Amino acid sequence: MQLYSQTSSTWSKLNVLTLFLITLLLSSCATLAPDFEKPDLQLTNLQLLPSQGLEQRFRLKFRVVNPNNTAFPVDGMNFKLNLRGLQVATGVSDKKFVLQPLSEDTFEVDVSASIFNSGRLLLDIVNSQPEELAYEVNAKIFTSKGLWGSIPVTRSGVIPFGLNKRSPNAKSNPL
Repeated sequence: MQLYSQTSSTWSKLNVLTLFLITLLLSSCATLAPDFEKPDLQLTNLQLLPSQGLEQRFRLKFRVVNPNNTAFPVDGMNFKLNLRGLQVATGVSDKKFVLQPLSEDTFEVDVSASIFNSGRLLLDIVNSQPEELAYEVNAKIFTSKGLWGSIPVTRSGVIPFGLNKRSPNAKSNPL
């Protein structure tokens, strides 16, 4: 009889623990609703900093937008910047802030650009003289919201460059 009582007590403790874990899991999932949208990341400014050895330093200013109707804590970010398919800069930020529902915030991050990769890119640009420059930012936004530790965000596009465009007022020089 005592063995049955201990077994029954153990099962009831396991049932309570299981119920608690399921409740915890469901409440975590509820914080990230199925209609959750990833934050949007936009590069808004670039400032040249003094170079350090074989690295060029830049300060980039980003705007991060919360398109959701719930607050979103940001614990930091890391990112990589690619130009014309070549990784030219990497950086991290440990700035913590909370994006309020349907709002945005800005932050700055210092990045390092390898002179070797930047030189290859510059040589490629000079040789091909593109009218536009393709870019891609791959980032991870770290958060304590829900079950995710980080949210990957990718943004790509083209920057008008126009090395081979002539000014409309420029006169051609016949030989």
